[in-house]
Order: sequence, then C-alpha cells, then structure tokens
Amino acid sequence: MQRATRETLYFEIGPDNAPTLHVQPGEVFEVETQLNPGPWLEAHPQGEMLRERLYGGNPSSGCVYIRGAMPGQVLTVHIGSIDLDPLGFTSFGGSTGAMPAWLGGSGIGAHHRVVEIRDGLIHWSDRLKLPAAPMIGFVGVAPARERHHNGWGGRWGGNFDAQEVTTGAAVQLAVNVPGALLHIGDMHAIQGDGEICGAGGIEASGRVQVWCELSEKPASMSWPRLVNETHIATLAMARPAEDAFRYALEAMVLWLEESYGFTRGDAYLFLGQVLEARCTEFVNPTFTYVAKVARRYLPDPS
Repeated sequence: MQRATRETLYFEIGPDNAPTLHVQPGEVFEVETQLNPGPWLEAHPQGEMLRERLYGGNPSSGCVYIRGAMPGQVLTVHIGSIDLDPLGFTSFGGSTGAMPAWLGGSGIGAHHRVVEIRDGLIHWSDRLKLPAAPMIGFVGVAPARERHHNGWGGRWGGNFDAQEVTTGAAVQLAVNVPGALLHIGDMHAIQGDGEICGAGGIEASGRVQVWCELSEKPASMSWPRLVNETHIATLAMARPAEDAFRYALEAMVLWLEESYGFTRGDAYLFLGQVLEARCTEFVNPTFTYVAKVARRYLPDPS
C-alpha cells in the first residue's frame, strides 16, 4: 500500500504544490498525518527542530495526484479506518471567533491540555475519560488559481472541521486542476461543535486509509457534498456563519431538485421539516456549516 507521509508537509493549498504521491482511482492508500504545533512541543526532545518545521497550522501530508482526474469531474474521497497516535492536545490562546477578546482578555485566559489517547479513550483527567471519535479536519483539492493557507475552507473543500468527515464517509469535491491535487491533514481525536478552543477538539495525528473515485460533476453542484450510511450532506464555509448556512441550504435545495425529483419549492418546504444543520467550526477564517438530510426520507437518486 502506498503512503502519503509526513516527510513533505504543505501548510497552503494551491495548484502549484508538487505532488508527492500518485494513485489510481480505486487504489487504497494511507495518509500519515502530522500533529499540529502546540504545547506538546515543550516536552519533546526535538521540540525546537519541530517548531521550526511546523511553521503553520493544519499541515497536509504532501499532495496526492489522482491519475485521470480533470476539471469537470467530481473526486469522491472515501474515508476508511483511522488509527490515532497516543498523544493529543487542545489549547485556547485567549481569543477566538467564538470567544473574542476585543479589548483585552476574554475573561477566560489562555489554557491548554496535553492528553494521552489509549484504548479508544482520551484520558482527560484521572476522573474523566472521553470516548475517541476520530475525524479528519482538512480534505481539499487545489483551487484553479489561488492559494490559501490551511486554515481556510471554500468550494475546493479544505478546512471543514466537520465531525462527519470520518470513517464511512465519502467527501465529494469538484476537481479544478489535472490530478485534483488532494490534500489531507488536521486529524482530531474528538471535537465539539464550533471547535471553540481554536486548537481542537483534541488535535491528534495518526493514519487514515483513503481511496478515491471519479465521476462527472453534477450541473447543480456548487459546494462540497458528503454521503454516509445514514445521511446526505452539503458543507459550506464562509463568514459570517449565517452566510455559510445559507450556502449549504442553497446547495442542498439544488441537489434535491437535480437528483431526487423534487421541485425547488417542494424541496425547500421539505427541508423545513427534516433539515439537520449546525455550525461545526466557528473560529477559523471561514466558518463551516453542515446541512444534512436522513436518507430514510429520500427516494433513490436519479
């Protein structure tokens, strides 16, 4: 099995990132993710060297070239098993989009916690153990022209920080450049909605198995999509959060119209009854909203 390793890290996504791995559609490969810089470096024997290397956030483990991928197609990224490393952390610097400090401290102050991850549990304290719920924060394909640091998300995907991007999910992204140039990173062991600390959830590293498919891009597809065993979902990233919600809602209406036989008005009324939506990330340059519908309510797609 081929592996995208931590040897080459990208802290920005763009069409000129050199590929570090070439894979065929359907080929299973592994991505070895890098733990974000944070307080864990203070006790690491190579902390100073690593601090220089980890000069940005949400590093992607190289850049994966998907053979045959071309603009006008959709890359479906299947998320397989996730194996967490035993070290994680979360930290709050004293100010985020969720708890801003416009004129000084937020009233909370800066805090962090380094944790052990073992036996499927996050060892928060002697008293409290949290069940691990691993996810992948960053899954993106290169935009056609511009570059963005890995804190951003947009129509190309990127920094979702959505708990749905986990084992069993398929993330659908519109291809913008030949080879798609897939970037994956920012693993979390668990994350609450809003990602309010800024660094986490529990920032983690580990290995995730991935395979990809190519298909024709639907005419109505404007934002990334996700499907799993129970739901279909649209994901949109913008500021303010209200706009992220509106984009995700619009994208879902169009999907239901094109693929599931709804008229546009019927789709909107239907979503008024069954839509599940929430802001999964409220602290980065773009906020993420997920809008999803349980598959039990839907006919087979056309």
